[in-house]
Amino acid sequence: MRIFKRRRTTAAPADPIGGFWSWWEATGAAQIAESIALRDLTAAGAVLSDQVRRIHENLDWELGHGLHAEHVLIVTAAGDPGTRAIARRWLRAAPPSDHLWEYADLRRPSPDAGIKFDGMPLVSIESALVTIEPDSREAALHVEVHHPAFPALPDELRKRVTFLLLDLVLGEELVETWIGAISPAVVPPANAVPIAELLPAVASFAAAHVAEDGGPSWRLMEGETAAGDRLVATAMVPLRSIQMPHLDTHVAVEVPYQDAREDGLPKDETLSHLRDFEDHLTNRLGDSGRLLAHETAAGSRTLHYYVDGTTPAAAQLEAAITGWPDGPVTLKVTADAGWEGVRHLT
Repeated sequence: MRIFKRRRTTAAPADPIGGFWSWWEATGAAQIAESIALRDLTAAGAVLSDQVRRIHENLDWELGHGLHAEHVLIVTAAGDPGTRAIARRWLRAAPPSDHLWEYADLRRPSPDAGIKFDGMPLVSIESALVTIEPDSREAALHVEVHHPAFPALPDELRKRVTFLLLDLVLGEELVETWIGAISPAVVPPANAVPIAELLPAVASFAAAHVAEDGGPSWRLMEGETAAGDRLVATAMVPLRSIQMPHLDTHVAVEVPYQDAREDGLPKDETLSHLRDFEDHLTNRLGDSGRLLAHETAAGSRTLHYYVDGTTPAAAQLEAAITGWPDGPVTLKVTADAGWEGVRHLT
């Protein structure tokens, strides 16, 4: 059985992530490991909860068996897009794993576990049923989850158990990347299958949306602007912030072009120049940013970059936009941990 702790609130210090790891390396790692060995996390768990909520009140923590170490400490945003970047920065600041501890910011699959809250019986995973509805347009699988315990649970707890069941079967990354609409079902749906069939279904669906090199594929879309002009867009698939949660800032770069066809799209030579300019900007970013999509219409191309807001990546893009011959390039920077700025392209 895995150990989950719920959130509480407190004020955060100036460098909460650094403070956490200083505490962990000084006393925390040994204290938590000893408490696990003694099977009593009451006191040590309260200290760990306090240290985690000092980073952010919306973070959860979880302990489990490690893949390469004896234990794993997971600090997760638990589905909250606004704090995924914080959890990822916590992980990136972690010390190297050793024989005793490893670290993660996303819940891992644990299909043999169960879910237990105070005052309720154990919810076993194998009793759960799901319906699976593929949606190629959204690059997602919509699921409905039923468990025999649901009729006895209040609505909010039923929803929480539903998400925990999916996290335990798939792991948080697969859930956030490939699962779309999620709903609990009090009555078993007629076309439901055992929840064990969900992982192979997700793996098969994901394989159809991954490029040959193993990275995300890209989708070409066409439409019209509000003014009726032809619009062509290209976007990464799937377009989910869980893939790169540290990229929490949207930088929209508007690039004008003059040599256009009758439909407003760039002629071939102009298109080549636009691609060169895109490469020029992208090469400035390294791991601090990524181009996720672009839209082209009526003499203008919008490049949708997402960057790490704790780095100078946005300023680096701003410094690199000078020199374009077809007019001034403009740049708009917006905090956007959930990637709402490209949601219309999913």
